[in-house]
Amino acid sequence: MAVRLSVLVLRPPGGGSTWHAHSDDLLGHLLGRPGLDVTLLERLPDAAEDSTESLALESIGGHIACLAWQDPAEVMADLDRAGRPMLRRPHAGDPQDEVSAKPPSVSATSQESIRQGRMYFFDMRRQDGVPAVLGALQGLLRTLQVPTFQIGSPSESAPPRLNSSATLDPAPRPAPPAPVSPPTLKSRPETRVAPSQSDALDRLVDELDAFDS
Repeated sequence: MAVRLSVLVLRPPGGGSTWHAHSDDLLGHLLGRPGLDVTLLERLPDAAEDSTESLALESIGGHIACLAWQDPAEVMADLDRAGRPMLRRPHAGDPQDEVSAKPPSVSATSQESIRQGRMYFFDMRRQDGVPAVLGALQGLLRTLQVPTFQIGSPSESAPPRLNSSATLDPAPRPAPPAPVSPPTLKSRPETRVAPSQSDALDRLVDELDAFDS
């Protein structure tokens, strides 16, 4: 699943300032950019407030970048009061020495019910212009989209070993051929001479002998 970056734009406080024109120009460059989900809020609501700003703030999730024309500490305090405490994360567009390592304080009664998020803050009063901010957001998005791989321990990556006590079934031997019995010879029937025929032959032989003598 592709990683997306939620961009929260807070309207500059006060009316008629040049920052309002700057924010309108910024929105025109941010809307429709691949990978960026832009949300514009006129102000940050209170925790118990039932308003469109409260619903919009509640729907923002994932990696969040906040663009505001206010002091970062004030914005973090307003987010705390709105029920969305954030942990300010360092990045190229935010000075490292100004980033607090501790999350905003919340009351003990609401500690369990409030989810804490992480936010990349952009102080628009110190930015060099819209192209620089857009390039910083796209660079941050590319950094978040870099996949990370977890290297397992050698015991996890080793191939499974066979148990030494396991015995393998021997290969089945071919069955010996069935003995072939020799073909049986059929005896020819014996020809016998009837006694009457034998006597006639004897008399014939005697007559031939008497004739010769």
